[in-house]
Amino acid sequence: MKKIILIFSILYFSNFITTKTLPKENLSETIKELEGHLLYYYINENKSKVKSILQQILSLNETIYKRDQEIIDYWEYIDDHMPLYPRIAPDGLPTTSDHAFVVLGYKLNNDGSLKPEAIGRCDVAYESAMKYPNSLIFVTGGGTASGNKTATEGGQMKDYLVNVKGLDENRIITETKAKDTIQNAQYTIIKLIEKNIKTITVITSDYHIRRGNILFKGVALLKAETLGITPIQVIENAVYQTGKATEGKWIEGYALASVLNVKISLEMISMMIKNLPNIIFDVAKYFLNSYL
Repeated sequence: MKKIILIFSILYFSNFITTKTLPKENLSETIKELEGHLLYYYINENKSKVKSILQQILSLNETIYKRDQEIIDYWEYIDDHMPLYPRIAPDGLPTTSDHAFVVLGYKLNNDGSLKPEAIGRCDVAYESAMKYPNSLIFVTGGGTASGNKTATEGGQMKDYLVNVKGLDENRIITETKAKDTIQNAQYTIIKLIEKNIKTITVITSDYHIRRGNILFKGVALLKAETLGITPIQVIENAVYQTGKATEGKWIEGYALASVLNVKISLEMISMMIKNLPNIIFDVAKYFLNSYL
């Protein structure tokens, strides 16, 4: 009898350690913790751990599991398989009016004017818009000029596309509050839904496109889940070529963690310390890309 009790005790505590099961009132916290580990292990390319954690999430919430599985699948695609399309959007995109191009802003000059990289992104947007004349163009970015508080990235990009490139202003929707890529996605997705957009193609710089795409994918899924609608699909890309080093998975992961509202646990911090050289390298690339 004692042996039977011992066996059941071992099985019980083994299951507790494996799944980190908590009382029902803490179920959401449990899933958030698992999602934090999911991002960490994906970044470190530990596929067996990723699969294991997804299965744990499935045992707790099938809807969240499907969402997280879709995010991981798409993240893997854009990091390892997605081709980049310089100067103009690729063939084969939807030709209907429910497709849109989303142009991500870039920090303005102190006087509020566009920097060359922002102009480059707009030029790619213009060529893509001409190739797909039924598509709307969403330009996103807030005020980032220290010497001009009224100028916004979105407003300046629209002005350039209309007054310099000659694009029909009725095709352009502006978002002028976003301060970073996360907010680009969060604020723009709302406007896209209001305009009944079904598919989008993100336009930004070559080094930045993967982070842009994964954030728009994540935000689109979360917003659709909240509203009970079909999520907007992020398809392909069009990039302005800079030749700068591609941002690493750590930068993408940090941003995605913020979108998912994931808290980094003490266990994850200890694991991250072991990978500090990789983190420093990715962060250094991020700042070099942003400020040079």
